[in-house]
Amino acid sequence: MKYLKDTTWQEVFATWKKEEGSDPSWINFATKVKGWPDWESWRNFGAKQIGAEQRDWKIYELDDPMKEIPEMLIGPFTGWQSRLPEKNKSAFIDLINIPEQYEHFKKHGKVVSMLESFPLDTEIMGFIREEDGKIICLEGHHRATAVAIAAKESKKLNFGKVKIALAVLKKEEKELMNKVLERVTSMKN
Repeated sequence: MKYLKDTTWQEVFATWKKEEGSDPSWINFATKVKGWPDWESWRNFGAKQIGAEQRDWKIYELDDPMKEIPEMLIGPFTGWQSRLPEKNKSAFIDLINIPEQYEHFKKHGKVVSMLESFPLDTEIMGFIREEDGKIICLEGHHRATAVAIAAKESKKLNFGKVKIALAVLKKEEKELMNKVLERVTSMKN
């Protein structure tokens, strides 16, 4: 992974909004499923839980996305973590190595579209754990799952620049991911 630049949460959020915030399926998920007035309110709530605005963010370019992305840890989201035997401990390759999950995601619409036509230039978001350097994916789960499937199947994906916005998760914040997982992002709960 190669360092590109320092950035701000506002810039990271603007990129996220550009990539996801105008997608009708994500807007529908935020409003109809989660009960928020709009996509931005939903995502800002999650950002507040992790203290995104108070963190120092840096942009990196991945050197070998086919190796680096499948090894990233799955973020603290109930829809993803409920598919795993241990919460907040598994990487995308671990998810795909569970036969029923592999079969599920091979047919998942968003993942299939990524496998067929991966976004050439894309940016994901995560934390890098201070204690061990592992990356926790906070945004980009469908793309990461598609890459993990492609890696498992030895299938080549056409990548442009794959960048990641990262902030450090300090040792003393170890429990933050479990706390975020406990507090769902639905307004209906």
